[in-house]
Amino acid sequence: MRKTIVLSFLSTLFFVQSHAASAPEKTVNILSVAEKPADNDKISTTFNVRITLVDIHGAPVTGGSGLRGYWAQNVATGEYYYPGGQEDEDKFENLPAGTYTFGAYPGNWDGAVSKTVTLSSGNVGPDGYIVVTLTYWVE
Repeated sequence: MRKTIVLSFLSTLFFVQSHAASAPEKTVNILSVAEKPADNDKISTTFNVRITLVDIHGAPVTGGSGLRGYWAQNVATGEYYYPGGQEDEDKFENLPAGTYTFGAYPGNWDGAVSKTVTLSSGNVGPDGYIVVTLTYWVE
């Protein structure tokens, strides 16, 4: 029994060592890294977005709605983002810069019209959020 365990261990050790020895090694040329200029244009910017609802006349929707939550889709990548973790959450935190289509999951008898918005620092309000207003409708 002891020989079997020792031989199994040695076989495994031999396999791992031979695999590690054949793995390609990546080296970095220090001069090529030092010579590259810093790219200040590619600083990652994120934005916070808050969804508000207005009726078809532009008046704010007060009280509850039958909507089942909100979503945002990055137009360039097609990636979807969801707020918080609660169904009624209306705030998106740290969305990468870009153009997004914002929408709502409809309820049984109501919904909201989707809206496409480009996130930019000029749209950020005093509370740190970009407000996206969706038109709410009820059948």
